[in-house]
Amino acid sequence: MRATKCLISLLLLLLCGVLASQDAAAEWSGKTLLDLRVRQEVLDGVYHFAPQTDRDWIRVRSRAGYAVQNGHHRFETRLVNEHRHYLTPDQKFDGDELIVDRLAWTWTPCDCGATKWTVGRQDIIWPGGFLMLEGHPLDGSRSIYHNAIRLQMKRRDDRFDIAAIYNPMTDDFVLAGDEDRRLNNGDELGLAARWMKGPWQWSAILKQSDRSEFHLGDLRTVTLGGRYAGPLLEWGKLEAELALQYQHRGTRSVLPDGSGGSQAPDGLAHAAQLFLTRELPGSTSLTTGGFLYSGRTSSAGAFQVPWGAWPKWSELYIYTLIAESSPGLVHVAAWENIAAARCELNRPLGRLGGRRFDARLGLSWLQAPEPRWSSRGWLTQAELKVDLNAGFTGHLLWETLHPGEFHDGSQGLPVLDDPVHFLRWQITYALK
Repeated sequence: MRATKCLISLLLLLLCGVLASQDAAAEWSGKTLLDLRVRQEVLDGVYHFAPQTDRDWIRVRSRAGYAVQNGHHRFETRLVNEHRHYLTPDQKFDGDELIVDRLAWTWTPCDCGATKWTVGRQDIIWPGGFLMLEGHPLDGSRSIYHNAIRLQMKRRDDRFDIAAIYNPMTDDFVLAGDEDRRLNNGDELGLAARWMKGPWQWSAILKQSDRSEFHLGDLRTVTLGGRYAGPLLEWGKLEAELALQYQHRGTRSVLPDGSGGSQAPDGLAHAAQLFLTRELPGSTSLTTGGFLYSGRTSSAGAFQVPWGAWPKWSELYIYTLIAESSPGLVHVAAWENIAAARCELNRPLGRLGGRRFDARLGLSWLQAPEPRWSSRGWLTQAELKVDLNAGFTGHLLWETLHPGEFHDGSQGLPVLDDPVHFLRWQITYALK
């Protein structure tokens, strides 16, 4: 039996034990978990490396589950399905998979809530999602779970968060559909820990990725991080994060044709973000700063974000990055060899007909640090968010990229010389 099935079986045994140990007079409570998200995404020229450069699809994600609480124990389960209706290019409809998105038991030993154990499929999100958020980026935004055992503790002003994680390349527990659907670039095993005190956070992530299926050596990384999110005197709110990473790669297999064997050497890589948010008149906020993920050099490989591969900086650019994929490895949302100076305006627009509207405008100058600093281009973003009441929310997002010299073909990548666009509307309903 594979590891995830073992974990789920253990979770069910724990649940049976919890139910058997409860006093008959214990109070039970339950909550139905239900939400539906419908979005259309139009990608104009974004797939510049493919014979058909445009994409237009409607994505429908439905999730349903139930959570029960009894004393210090909580058990939660949720199923999810997301299918796409392709408008461009024309493709046959596929209902996609039905999977277990959440199956977790949470135990809080005392009423004070100072200690909490969570075992099973769960979402693990660290503030900002710079290093920890997405469990398997290759399935889009259908789900982000980790298979994990997690311990969270509070001791006075100190908070601790420790998780042992196993994310296989394919899902071991598909209820209907394709069990061979690829979720990651290999089986992943890791240990993540962080210590928080006030606005400070210190973290360490040990991770091993098994890439033998692609004739690549295992990738082992140790990532140490420091984060500050709090006031900077009277100038505004500062969010600063730095991550240093040591990488070790195992021996790469030699292919039958004699190729292979060479890869990036062991060494150090780094990533950082720094942003200052100031409040302006009219409830407007201005955020300025930038981020950097190191690229491959002669002495080290590119920074490998542990579990931060998601559309943190752009919905458009994650697809453009596919053109930089290595043989056998998909590069979507892999933030490496990329830096940017960014500014962003956020402003509430008030209410109209009982509905709240908020607007966001963003501008980024994207760069590639390696092999020499060169411009990836200018990225603009505009978003309108609306709270439709009664559990309904929505947004309209537009992004455009004016490519720079990095995409002119001199890096051995497919040429991207015309502006490309990403447009999305979305409506979400969540049961309160």
